Amino acid sequence: MILHGSGERGYDNKLQLKFLPQLMASPKRRADFPCYVLVPQCPPNEMWSVLSRTRGIAAPFGDAAEDSMRSVESAILHLLETENIDASRMYVCGLSMGGFGTWDLIWRRPEWFAAAGPICGGANPQHAPKYVGRSIWNWHGDADNAVSVELSDQILSAIRNWGGSPKETRLPGVGHNSWNQAHADGQLVDWLFTHRFDPLDSARGGELMLKSVLDRLPPEKKITIVDKAGSLMRPVLKRLGAYDKIDVVDRAPASGDVVLLAPRGNLQDLPRVRSEMANANIQLMLVTAPRFTSEPETYEQRYWTMKQLARMQVIPFADVRRSADSAAPVWSRMGHDIVANGVLTEAGASLAFRTVAEKLAEVLKK
Repeated sequence: MILHGSGERGYDNKLQLKFLPQLMASPKRRADFPCYVLVPQCPPNEMWSVLSRTRGIAAPFGDAAEDSMRSVESAILHLLETENIDASRMYVCGLSMGGFGTWDLIWRRPEWFAAAGPICGGANPQHAPKYVGRSIWNWHGDADNAVSVELSDQILSAIRNWGGSPKETRLPGVGHNSWNQAHADGQLVDWLFTHRFDPLDSARGGELMLKSVLDRLPPEKKITIVDKAGSLMRPVLKRLGAYDKIDVVDRAPASGDVVLLAPRGNLQDLPRVRSEMANANIQLMLVTAPRFTSEPETYEQRYWTMKQLARMQVIPFADVRRSADSAAPVWSRMGHDIVANGVLTEAGASLAFRTVAEKLAEVLKK
């Protein structure tokens, strides 16, 4: 997947074929990498992402994707359904507006891509946790007057602060056309193709974030998690309990505890429960479960109600259901289910742990 810059927008389906698409069409590249190359064209006056409208960090990517980005996601899923594509070897890169778009796409769909190569773009540091543990090689010229290299510096620094280790090439004296160096000898493309996505490795980013946060705690400090997340999440809690500085218990919560809760009662009680826990110095964190075949018909409505209440009440929300819904159409092409026979599969448990650990790390870091 190649996302072009703002100068290649249009309706002719030609302008966006400059630069890397031309290189990938060469006989040598076709021989080296016999692959599908998807090069969508963004319409005039549209952008791949909200952030690329501002060229700054003031506006994070919105919860709702831009129309052009939704078309990109639909095109990927369509090709997976209709062509003989190895879903474990999907890659995305883009330049300028497409660099922002690359960051946006791997933030929205981190479970889809084996590796990414954003060039002279940027992302909001608020979103850094989603990038931890992902294979990312960022390129930027330090003399870029169109998109400041500071935008790359900010997101890369934020990822590292969460325990990640993105790859970086900062080009001294190079302006906005840093894609020339990125693609000159094919090193970015060569690097992308060395990666393969394995759903069983999904937990890695969560592990890195938790380690980063736990290592900063005083030696005597331990975190107590009260397990109210339900039986489906048992593998996740077992994995959390393996950390020396985390105790997982099933008892009434006490001051200083973190309660991991999958609500079963009246959701309208959540504001009261949150207030009572806050007054008792107890941190409430909500968790959702992936879809499963025997779930009650009312669960979908409960999910959206819980999500809205969590947002209104500012309750940390580990949305495993959303992560699973995003991953499922791609992972199924690799032969991986999320839930089987009413329990999390190994891949599903890895994804659920990543989602919960990411939110828990954010809670503990505050």
